[in-house]
Order: sequence, then C-alpha cells, then structure tokens
Amino acid sequence: MSFMLRDQPVADAFVMLTAPLASEALHQTEQLGSDTDAHGLRALCTTLRRLRAIWWAFEPLLDEREARVVRKRFKRIADIAREPHDLEAACGLLSRARKTGSRVAPVMRTISRERRDASMSSCDAIRNAGIDVMLRRALADARRSLEARVVNQTLEEFARARVSLAGDALRKKERRAVKMKRMDVKALRSIEEAATRFQCMIEVFSPVLERGHRHTMENLCAAQAALGQLDSVIASEAVVRRVAARSTDKDAVQEAVRWLNKEKKVESQAAVKILRALAA
Repeated sequence: MSFMLRDQPVADAFVMLTAPLASEALHQTEQLGSDTDAHGLRALCTTLRRLRAIWWAFEPLLDEREARVVRKRFKRIADIAREPHDLEAACGLLSRARKTGSRVAPVMRTISRERRDASMSSCDAIRNAGIDVMLRRALADARRSLEARVVNQTLEEFARARVSLAGDALRKKERRAVKMKRMDVKALRSIEEAATRFQCMIEVFSPVLERGHRHTMENLCAAQAALGQLDSVIASEAVVRRVAARSTDKDAVQEAVRWLNKEKKVESQAAVKILRALAA
C-alpha cells in the first residue's frame, strides 16, 4: 500500500484511502440488527471518526464548506452510534457511586431501562440515515474538487505537511494549557480533540510516513487514556441530565450529578498531571 500511495496523484490517493473505510462503514451499517451490541456500534463510530479525519486532512484541497458539512454528518451518525456506550458507561460509573453509599439507584434504573432499547434505537436511526447515499455523494464531490485543483505535491509531501500542522496545533494547546494555574474541563477537551485529530492523521497517512512516530503515538495513547476517562464522566453526566425528566426521584438525580461532578474534578486532575509530565 505504501509504495502504491507514495507517488499517487492526490485525488487518486484520496480515493484509495477512503474507499476501504467507506466500504467498511457500509458493511458495518448493513450488519446492524436487533441483536447488535454497543461494541458493534462503537466499531462504526471508529470508522466514521477515521473518515472525518481524512476529510479534515484533505480539507485545504476540498470545498471547505462542503468538507465541514460532511464531517458534521459523520459526527452526527457517530454520536447516534455512541449513545448505547454512553448509557453503559453511565451505569458503570453510577454503580461505583452506589458502592460509596450515594443514593443513585433510582437513576440507574431509569438509565437501565433506556439501555435495553438503546442499541435497537441507534441501529434504526442509523439505517434510516442513508449512509450509503451520503458516502457516495461525499466521495464523488470530494474527488471532483481534488481533480479540479493543480497540486504540485506528492501524497507523501502533502501528508508530512498536514501531520506536522496537526502536531503543532496539539503542542500549542498543550503548552497553553499546562501554563494555566487552573486547567479547566474546556481546555482539556480541546486538547483531547486535537490529540484525536493528530492520532487519526498519523493513522490515515501511516502508509506514506517515515517510521518516526512510534514515540509520538505512545505519548498520544497515554494522554488519550486519561482524557478518555474524563470524557466518559462528562458523557455520563449528560446522560443523567437527559434522563432527569423521566426519573421520578429528583433527589437521586441531584445526588448522581453531584457525584459525577466530583469524579470530573478527580479525572481532570489526573489528566492534567499526565499532560504536564508528557510536556516536561
């Protein structure tokens, strides 16, 4: 693959990179059924994340407005696919809260009822989203934009420039954040978004990149693990607030939110510690 891609015209390379992922997304969508678990939906979520990364990677050569629309559509479907996982994570976290004596059982029952039907609801919504039409149209529009441009770079040169830009953006956010006296959740989530984008870029362009990113990926994985824990807490809080209207015990909802807020502070501190160690 690396030899095939390295000197390809950018338009052809774009198709070679996106076609397997598009086929995988379509296959994953076709496999969705009533017995689909959260893991299968998360796999689709990962594929869509990689497709979003490719559209961002090639954005300078695409119609900028169309590229952003496509990425938003991928994200919307990925968010639907992620809902069962978020409900599962919320139940897991609240079970820990329950062991500490927090009175969150009524909220857990409400979330559990939703969780039973969540995979089926997500699958139905995704099947009705017309992913096949969206992907074919997005690929065709992107190829037309790429073929209409004169690009005086090989894919290897283009990839190095884009990965470098993503890495610089991440390091800039990290340097700014670690200098803060109090790093807030917004700053941490901004770093997570930049780290995810950088990681996806390295993965997307790995066939044509030199083998100099192993240490970078190890650091990224360490940061992503810490930031992922924080993200789970934030997503769980959003789940609790969403089901609050359907819970009959408002005191239990408030107790769950208070406990998750404490966890958010703990995970934020842990993420800050790791980020500062990596930046040192």
